[in-house]
Amino acid sequence: MKKFNVEGSWPALVTPFTEKDEVNYDMLRKLVNFHAENNSTGVLLMGSTGEAILLTKDERKKIIDTVIDEANGKVPVMVGVAATSTRDTLENAKYAKEAGADCGLVVQPPYIKPTQNALYHYFKDAADATDLPLVIYNNPERCGVNVEPETIARLARHENIVAIKEAGPNPYGVMRTIELTRGNFNVLCCDCAFYALIPVVMASGGKGTSNVTGSMCPRELAEISKPWESYEDVLTMRKRLYRYLPLIRMMYSESNPVPLKAALNMVGADVGKPRKPLTELSEGNMKTMKQTLDRLGILEEGSYQRQFFSKK
Repeated sequence: MKKFNVEGSWPALVTPFTEKDEVNYDMLRKLVNFHAENNSTGVLLMGSTGEAILLTKDERKKIIDTVIDEANGKVPVMVGVAATSTRDTLENAKYAKEAGADCGLVVQPPYIKPTQNALYHYFKDAADATDLPLVIYNNPERCGVNVEPETIARLARHENIVAIKEAGPNPYGVMRTIELTRGNFNVLCCDCAFYALIPVVMASGGKGTSNVTGSMCPRELAEISKPWESYEDVLTMRKRLYRYLPLIRMMYSESNPVPLKAALNMVGADVGKPRKPLTELSEGNMKTMKQTLDRLGILEEGSYQRQFFSKK
């Protein structure tokens, strides 16, 4: 029996920075409460949205400690623990577990392009070494190698591997994973509009999303990410998905989290600039983002986003 049931909407938190490029821990706490109060199932930190690769080791640890302290039973916390080496991944998983994380997220090692057998042992070694429930994160575009469905199916037998987050342009891979695991393994996906995974995952019996857009619209992504139990769930997901598709598309118009940070700043969440070498959202995309948010009513004074971030 799986130790932790990962389903629903898990928005990825940005790492807010001050004007001096230091982590803004007060705003980080506010972001946690934004999700706790607006229907997110859980929050993810130390992912690409959090600019994890651009943080120092001390910053990473303090961010983990701050988020878990603030969450404190209000909302579950998933922590990205992956590193290029197995040794560092195990060390990160140990720290997350001791800090009180509910589960960990492990992406395939970037740059080195391991074989499927090497990937299997990388994930298995991590799962063997900790009792922190782990979620596989398949992100072939950023990492250069795909975790094939057959490898995922082998790993799904491990009692400490509780789900997979698919984030690649391969809807068939999702279907093949569900086929091989007979629907008994929790499958989530990213919300990238260009991959079009959400309808495939949810229609195939998937369990939700780990997303970027939910960091701006947690209530709506919670509805999109709800596992289907009735035809009403299908209709709700379809309605919400197509209404918010322009915003979902904009969130991936430039490297994550550049568009998201721009959007959050527009509603009063002072999350600062991305850390270099990332740059701020381009002028053209900034204009389109503002128009998109405006059409959805998110920039209105009465929107729940503006109301929350205007509170002292």
